[in-house]
Amino acid sequence: MTRLAIRRVLVNPCESKETTAVSNAAVGVGGVKSFRGEGRPRARWAWAGLGAVVVGLAVALGWWHFAGRDFPGRSAVPSPAAKAGSSVEPIAVQVVSLSPGGIRRTSAQVGSVRPFQEADLFAKVSGYLAKLHVDYGDRVKAGQVLAEIDDPEDVEEAKKTAADVAQAEAAVVQAQALVDSARADRAASATAVEQSEAEVERYESMRSYHEKKFARYRDLVARQAIPQQIADEEEEGYESAMASETASRKAVLNAKAQLEAAAARVKKAEADVVAARAAVDVARARHAKAQVFVAYMKISSPYDGVVTRRNFFPGAFIRSAAEGGTVPLLTIARIDKVRVMTHIPDRDVPYADVGDEADVTLDALPGRVFKGAVSRFADSEDPTSRTMYTEIDLPNPGAELRPGMYGVATVVLDQSRKASTLPASALAGESRGGKGDVFVVKDGVARKTRVDIGADDGLRIEILSGLEPEEQVVLDVGAVADGTPVRPAPQEVHAQAAVKSPRHE
Repeated sequence: MTRLAIRRVLVNPCESKETTAVSNAAVGVGGVKSFRGEGRPRARWAWAGLGAVVVGLAVALGWWHFAGRDFPGRSAVPSPAAKAGSSVEPIAVQVVSLSPGGIRRTSAQVGSVRPFQEADLFAKVSGYLAKLHVDYGDRVKAGQVLAEIDDPEDVEEAKKTAADVAQAEAAVVQAQALVDSARADRAASATAVEQSEAEVERYESMRSYHEKKFARYRDLVARQAIPQQIADEEEEGYESAMASETASRKAVLNAKAQLEAAAARVKKAEADVVAARAAVDVARARHAKAQVFVAYMKISSPYDGVVTRRNFFPGAFIRSAAEGGTVPLLTIARIDKVRVMTHIPDRDVPYADVGDEADVTLDALPGRVFKGAVSRFADSEDPTSRTMYTEIDLPNPGAELRPGMYGVATVVLDQSRKASTLPASALAGESRGGKGDVFVVKDGVARKTRVDIGADDGLRIEILSGLEPEEQVVLDVGAVADGTPVRPAPQEVHAQAAVKSPRHE
């Protein structure tokens, strides 16, 4: 069988044997013998066989084309399946858009209620408990006397120091009188000095007069105008005047000495006054101290609050804290405001700030949420628990929050106002390095879009960039692929479809 005959059989194996024979005959006649004039009928058979070969080649080419085999350089023709895909009905999917505001970072930890202020009241003086005015649960006011202790020794000491103060004050009065007397003496001495100085001037004048008179008498005696006896008498007067002058000068010195002594007595008296006044201050200080100990006999409340502890009854001996007493007489707690104490773990410490909002729920008051804020924290972590001590102040005007209650304190550590969020189910696959993929509806098909991801709390994820607020994001990420025709479906329709879908069965 020739090559054309074999291809003919491959192309159409259902053809009859007669056709094959005709083809063989035609090929044989055309390839071996030349046409003769006497063989015209055989030539017609040859042309018929050639036509059959042409038909077979056309059939073979069509079979190769539809079987997916094509000639080089020939453009591809869409398959029936591809043509059918272009008319697939769009899938109804649930879509969402970005929600403004980032994810709230919170820290929910066990917390307990404590009084805003609490004081153990100890006795400062030892003695017997004479009176007890309060007991457990009593509401008290600041300054209210709660208990009284009997200590006669301190009472007597206060009386003695009061007498000492009176005595010291009398000494001051006496010292002041001595000052006045010394000042008077000083004034008298000053006057005596002035008088003595005046006497000196008088005696100087007398001495000068007698000196001149005596000189004239001596001259007259030398000229024998008068007798020597008269000159001698005048000389006696002159010497007497000189003696009086000398005496007056010494009187001045004595008066000045008396003045200095009087001034010294004044200074001493004034110093005595200062010492007396200092003694008064000492006496008063001792009296004040004694009065303080007397005041310590009365135990008063430091602020408005409630009695939370009472350890003694009237008649019991109370040992002061200074003498080794370790048990408080009473304990007062201020509860018009309370502190909720909690501990923020290490991973949340960098985000904690004073003023952060906080919600407190207590097991003893179910269904209630108490709003507050972080008031203070230790600013240091406990090396054992790796947590930071934190306090939340809560108003408690009705005293419904009792010290010792416990619950959960949820602190809002951070909430980004610039970011937006999507449900976590909108994320296609896992996020890596702050990147993730979502499907966005564009022109009726789902398009995979890369976005920047921030915080993720398991329910929602923060979208930092990559999406516009008005874009629709597919939630049914398992039902679509990149390029899948989709149409947004209402929430209720999508919910029904999700229940009936085999994917959720």
